[in-house]
Amino acid sequence: MTEDHFTGSVTLTDGRRVALTSAEAEALWKGAMEAKAKRAADMPTERDALEAMHAAFTRLTELGWRDATYCPKDGTPFLSIEAGSSGIHETFYEGTWPKGSWWVHDAGDLWPSRPCLFKLKAAQPADGGK
Repeated sequence: MTEDHFTGSVTLTDGRRVALTSAEAEALWKGAMEAKAKRAADMPTERDALEAMHAAFTRLTELGWRDATYCPKDGTPFLSIEAGSSGIHETFYEGTWPKGSWWVHDAGDLWPSRPCLFKLKAAQPADGGK
């Protein structure tokens, strides 16, 4: 990006990479800067940000999410949330606790994860299917 010309590209769901028009790239940049300014106004200090994080964590637990250390450890898939991500991902735990790993299914591939919260899938029994 230069002062007078915005550039960028986007990866589509089918994996193709497509160039953005200058107007699209500029709109994305301006949106990102507006979101950053709003976060700074809403949470000007670390304490404010921590309180917002705690409130979100508490609300998610009220909605049925639990600490990821209590997830099924038998390979049963479950939903997970990872700090720093706004997604909810299908995940499974592989290995023997606590030396195993969490793996996220996405786009036909597996990605290592460090979830903070998990939730059983809707039709899944509370014991993880045991």
